[in-house]
Amino acid sequence: MDAGRSAHLMVLRGRDLGALHRLGEDEVVVGGDPFRAQVIIRDGSVRPQEARIFAGPKGRYFVEPLAATGRPELNGEALIAARPLRDGDRLTLGESIVEYSEPDPLKARLNEHLYQALNEDHLTGLLAKPRFDEEFERALEAARAREEPLGVIMADVDNLKEINDEHGHLVGEFAVGEIGRIIGSFQDENRRATRFGGDEYQVILPGEGNAAAVEMAELIRRTVEGRAFEREGVTFDPTLSLGVAAYPSSGPATEDLTRAADRALYRAKQTGGNTVSE
Repeated sequence: MDAGRSAHLMVLRGRDLGALHRLGEDEVVVGGDPFRAQVIIRDGSVRPQEARIFAGPKGRYFVEPLAATGRPELNGEALIAARPLRDGDRLTLGESIVEYSEPDPLKARLNEHLYQALNEDHLTGLLAKPRFDEEFERALEAARAREEPLGVIMADVDNLKEINDEHGHLVGEFAVGEIGRIIGSFQDENRRATRFGGDEYQVILPGEGNAAAVEMAELIRRTVEGRAFEREGVTFDPTLSLGVAAYPSSGPATEDLTRAADRALYRAKQTGGNTVSE
């Protein structure tokens, strides 16, 4: 659905302050369970499924409670049955407050700007680091609950200093952005990526173990190596080193997995770069 014609939910108070959720034609469940809710409110006092928001006649949205007790509040009043939503309505769930915004072109542009600022890295279009960290935590929680693996890749540009020195920092910045977009082309609803910082990137692969992560890292490496990079008549050939780790063998926490993949990345760099290490 066009962002200019979609309604939004924005978190005004709570752990996910500023988080923006677009509403489409399908119904969404609001709650605290990442497996049973599409709009996730990370608040210990929020039930797994608190409310359902759905499209009604003439594109209007409605909200109804799902919990039998401790119902959410709409504009300060207990939500007992389905109610139509109006622009500016506020839904209180536990300690969190979510505001509903009507599809309005001017407000939609503002919301889209806020969404991009909060969720996207400006240089690469990948997930912004704070948003990625949240998704990493959720993916690891899911991996534990489902007893599934979770692959992690750390990647770093081998020769960025040489590119900067020879062609200037604008070309180097362009290289970082283009490599990020290459990595982003392998994203889907499960695999997610971010610019970790500078010219370093991180990728998570829910449900995929060490072997699959190595295969993906090698695919990314070969794609970057085989791409012709050009900026304002200047051609250059960046390469990537990549390190791989996986849950549960590399540790139980996101920090453990990041450190393990970073150590593997260091080993790849030590061998001369343009390679994958695990």
